[in-house]
Amino acid sequence: MYHTVRPEAREGSRMNSVKTIIFTSLIIFFLFISFYPTLFELSKSKSLGDPAREFILEHNFYWPDYNLYLSKIRQGTEGRLTALERYTSEPHVGSLIQEFYVVLGLLGKTMGLSPNSSYQLGRIILSPLLLIMIYFLTKVFFEKFSWQILAFLIILSSGSFPRLITENNGVFQIGRFMEWWSNIDAVQRITFIPHILFGQVGSFFLLYKLTNNKKQITKNKLIFYILLGNAVGLVFPPSLITLDGVLLIIIFIKLAGRVKIWRCKLTDFAVVIARTPTLRRETRQSLEVDSHAHFRSLGMTEVTKLVKIILFIILSTPSLLYLFLITRVPPWSSLVIFHRTHPMLIPFWEYLLGTGPVFFLALLGIFISLVKRDKKFHPLAFWIIITFLFAILFTYIKEQSPLRFTQTGLFIPLGILAAYFLQQIWEFIMSLNYKDLSVKHFLCFCYLLFVFCYLILNFYMMKISLNWQTNFITQRVRANIPPIPYPPQTMYPLKSWMDGIRFLKNNTARSDVVLAEITAGNFIPAYSGNTVYFGQSNTVNYEEKQRLVDKFFKGEMSLNEAQLFLRSGRIKYIFVSLQEKEKAGGKELLDLYPMLKPVFHNSSVTIYSVNPRSF
Repeated sequence: MYHTVRPEAREGSRMNSVKTIIFTSLIIFFLFISFYPTLFELSKSKSLGDPAREFILEHNFYWPDYNLYLSKIRQGTEGRLTALERYTSEPHVGSLIQEFYVVLGLLGKTMGLSPNSSYQLGRIILSPLLLIMIYFLTKVFFEKFSWQILAFLIILSSGSFPRLITENNGVFQIGRFMEWWSNIDAVQRITFIPHILFGQVGSFFLLYKLTNNKKQITKNKLIFYILLGNAVGLVFPPSLITLDGVLLIIIFIKLAGRVKIWRCKLTDFAVVIARTPTLRRETRQSLEVDSHAHFRSLGMTEVTKLVKIILFIILSTPSLLYLFLITRVPPWSSLVIFHRTHPMLIPFWEYLLGTGPVFFLALLGIFISLVKRDKKFHPLAFWIIITFLFAILFTYIKEQSPLRFTQTGLFIPLGILAAYFLQQIWEFIMSLNYKDLSVKHFLCFCYLLFVFCYLILNFYMMKISLNWQTNFITQRVRANIPPIPYPPQTMYPLKSWMDGIRFLKNNTARSDVVLAEITAGNFIPAYSGNTVYFGQSNTVNYEEKQRLVDKFFKGEMSLNEAQLFLRSGRIKYIFVSLQEKEKAGGKELLDLYPMLKPVFHNSSVTIYSVNPRSF
């Protein structure tokens, strides 16, 4: 028996296909724009200005971090299941801090990928997931396709106000505010650092699932959400902290409203009973039974869901508690100590300018949602409020840098609320009844012109960002001085210098401690897997070790001091290149410290082993 498909159903299916194609095309477009600097750098891999240098594809050019992530990925690639801190020489056991990158290394190992490629794999997997998550959020908050498209464009393109910059030659250039903070840049943030992407995807998925009133939270789903919440907490704590803050506000508001309703109902019931003393006893008892049943059923579905949300908050807290406790123990305590001594505060006004017009449009959207009591948008408003509240709180409680809370995907609620404001303004214009339609047409024209100019400005600032990134890469490709750079990621390393690191990788144990200055110390754990005495902000007693390293290479230690220094630091190898030689001022380490024995030498590097018998 044949069934005839109605024309309306066929048309609806065709329209859904068209919408899917449009959104898929937009996702591919934005991913291409964001990955373009990486592709551009890959295209230059065979044309380095200095043939003596080795091309290494890097991503996050903030020097303390990128090689730190690679060192954890390498541990997974080499079969470890928990993370060690290779940037400090103190003995310790593995932990779940930055376990995300260990798992990424294990995944890369199954595919035969290097640590660098495994890092890029994290970006390739999580960036599309983030955009798909944003796509579904626009569908949740906007029914009409046109508003979904506008919200999607605003979320992904919103960026800084233009900033006029005067070059040394007096020429004006247009730049961005807070260029150094990559997470507010529309081009960089959607394919940003993998663990931050994971935190954003996981937290907004959980926000949607836990606040969606249309679907019940089953037992199995709750277990999954709790496990995911703990994973988010371990991978990027600010995301879970912000999510829990939003959920607590929602619980408080709903419970307060439910108590008020119950109180009113009970009062009304008592008045009815009090005013009807002549009712038969059976009738009164029946009325009381019915009322109690009504009160029991009143909002119980919602209360049950609130209880499950409370359980989620409680049972996802162990991840945060674990991090709190383990960061009291060396070497993991160095993370907190570094945040305390080098906090990244929010330069508030510059941050607003760097966020751009979307911030102010979103504030207007929050105001309208509160006036109209449009509760669907309130969780997004709470997300923005909680972000800045925690940023203020952690300015005083120095357990985390306040600026980290702006990395929780703040651009997503800002973009949705900005689109909501524009939607409300359009609907207001459409509701106006003017006898002279030319006034309404003029208002529509002004509105459309504003939206068009706003989007054009966003895309123009994205082009400015692309130019800035590709110019930096071009300069990096051409650069040939200094031989050993600082910060490390400003230039590609010398091949002969990397050969020294490869010698360590192939001829030493991973637990063997290597002494080097900051650039080599930053590279060695990432590319050889060795432990270093000093090389990153996670190094225990960073400043004191830096002073001792400089003193050693300058030859300012006596023989006994040097022996004690090497023994207490468990140092087995010393990596000497141009940076270390500069500190030595032309002195030969062998002349200063005869307990050393050369085990590797080329044009750039000499590696010494420490003779334990000399101690």
